[in-house]
Amino acid sequence: MWSRESLKTDASITLKNCFGNSILVCLILTVAGNIGNFTVRFNDINFSRLSLGQLLAITVPMSIASILTILVKIFLTNPLSVGSSHFFLSSRIRPSRVEQVGFCFKSGRYGNVCKTIFMMNLFISLWSLLFVIPGIYKSYQYRMVPYLLAENPEMDYRRALELSTSMMDGEKWNAFVLDLSFIGWYLISIFTCMILAVLYVTPYQSHTNAGLYILLRTRAIDNGLVNPAELYAVVNQ
Repeated sequence: MWSRESLKTDASITLKNCFGNSILVCLILTVAGNIGNFTVRFNDINFSRLSLGQLLAITVPMSIASILTILVKIFLTNPLSVGSSHFFLSSRIRPSRVEQVGFCFKSGRYGNVCKTIFMMNLFISLWSLLFVIPGIYKSYQYRMVPYLLAENPEMDYRRALELSTSMMDGEKWNAFVLDLSFIGWYLISIFTCMILAVLYVTPYQSHTNAGLYILLRTRAIDNGLVNPAELYAVVNQ
């Protein structure tokens, strides 16, 4: 049984060894995530009085913005999220480089990573249609997928989802409580205009989550759920 305290202690030590690069990686991921947040707002418009041409002039840009948001998330933000997982895992072994965040864009990795994360998000979205709780449950069930891809970006999406589900069996509530333990930090960050979150809390939490994956990965190997050869594929590169 792992403890939140030990995970956070290890994360704090690792963060000290790559503090600046950890901040940069989190900033890159944040910026990439916000690039796709195109918003088109039309206030105080009575749509019932608009002509067909006027309706098209409004709906077409909105549709384009929505499509662009989806495409940016699939083809940019998602691969970078796996790349950031690769960075935080690698930092446990040696001083990591910021450019590791883009390792998914190398030949032979990009397509499968985009596909796997897309399928993961699709299943989470479908479960969310049932109600909020099933969607949250599924998101915790698939929590380890980005880390699995960070070690083996060629892993089939079905295998990644299946293995993450097995690794998170009995750990979803513990992971949820781990996330809750950072709420105090984020509340304090509000009083610093979220500067504290950017410069410390997010990197700290990211290293903590990487530590959780390493613990669950070791347990999965010990229990015969996965062959070590299936992992460790590129994390040392």
